[in-house]
Amino acid sequence: MPVQIPRKPPLREGLEPSADFDRALALIEGGEQHVFITGRAGTGKTTLLHLLRDETPRNVAVVAPTGLAAISVGGQTIHSFFRLPPRFVDTREIRALRHVSVMKALDLLIIDEVSMVRADLMDGIDQALRLNRRNDEPFGGVQLALFGDLWQLPPVVREPELKEYFAETYGGPWFFQALVWQECAGRSVDLEKIYRQKDDAGFRTILQHIRDGEPGEETLRALNDRVIPKARLRDPDSHIVLTATNEAAFRENSRRLMALPGKAKVYSAEVSGKFDTAAFPTEPVLTLKVGAKVMFLKNDAEKRWINGSWGVVTALGDEGPTVQLEDGTEHAVRKTAWENLAYQYDRSAKQITREQIGAYKQLPLRLGWAITIHKSQGQTFDRVYIDLGRGAFSHGQTYVALSRCRTLAGLALAQPVRLQDVILDDQVGDYRRVFPPSP
Repeated sequence: MPVQIPRKPPLREGLEPSADFDRALALIEGGEQHVFITGRAGTGKTTLLHLLRDETPRNVAVVAPTGLAAISVGGQTIHSFFRLPPRFVDTREIRALRHVSVMKALDLLIIDEVSMVRADLMDGIDQALRLNRRNDEPFGGVQLALFGDLWQLPPVVREPELKEYFAETYGGPWFFQALVWQECAGRSVDLEKIYRQKDDAGFRTILQHIRDGEPGEETLRALNDRVIPKARLRDPDSHIVLTATNEAAFRENSRRLMALPGKAKVYSAEVSGKFDTAAFPTEPVLTLKVGAKVMFLKNDAEKRWINGSWGVVTALGDEGPTVQLEDGTEHAVRKTAWENLAYQYDRSAKQITREQIGAYKQLPLRLGWAITIHKSQGQTFDRVYIDLGRGAFSHGQTYVALSRCRTLAGLALAQPVRLQDVILDDQVGDYRRVFPPSP
């Protein structure tokens, strides 16, 4: 019998759970099969993940392939949770751990951003769970709930030799091509209700064509009508510039900051305990001036701003700046803490708990004139200026950039989107062989 989850108010204001949410939760809480939750950009995957984690009565752990992704969902990286090496995972080298109480107690493993999980890492998770739980069923008998969009962030395979190995051994690098899926399978739920572009049906159609890798002339023409030189933007400061590379984003932010008059002030992060530099959620050294455009990177406990809010620095103090938000209100911004968490097992309560092992304290801000397309993942903007530079170079990159914007009217392009900028790995749809859609 499925466990009934008591429904709480939605985690994000204005986003109501849909019938797809209910279907996904019922499948997962049934406990009988692995479930892959997918869907286009802006369909509420992260909201559903939080709802599941916070309300399931079972012992659960949340992991993600990168430090940033793990911090954002309040979990651990896959590598730290399973003590796997930060390189190609050879399952023959995996050994049982000394402390296995968390893994033995685990009922449900949630993996976020699973599109970035390579096949070797998925097989490593399987082997680690079998060994540490002393259970030779797939994943040691633990149920998996997988969240992600295969049309957005791909797994990274840089070395030519590894690319050849993945092609010969797995058929490709994607998580659903791991060998463990030859022993088990699951179901998928495609979240269909789009919240981000809910008021622009035409733009939703354009994004669907881009996502499918099949933009016709009409789609490209509708997008390329939005090509506007940056100098001709009516209000350049109202647009966030999305760039293809870190270097381009850094260049734009540095140029705009230097052009402002007045003295700069530097705010440095405070790090305690264990916190990997690769998982820092903000710049450890943030330089600001009065007039600097900034973007907030974390929801405010007092609900004065949310992750993704914009503002302009109006004053600089020793403890932090004063920032004027788009609604005209001004607020003193102070450093806030991000926790690095690890899972522990509470024997008396027979529950898996989360314990803080490190903290990162810094202003929840970044310079807001430009960010990379990769770092814009999960963000929603009203006005976006996309600069692909020499063109897109990875699967899903153009789709991620375009889908950050709420409306077509809020979009502007530095150069036309070409057919070769719409890059799609034809293998992504093969996940349905392992995870057929739920009835």
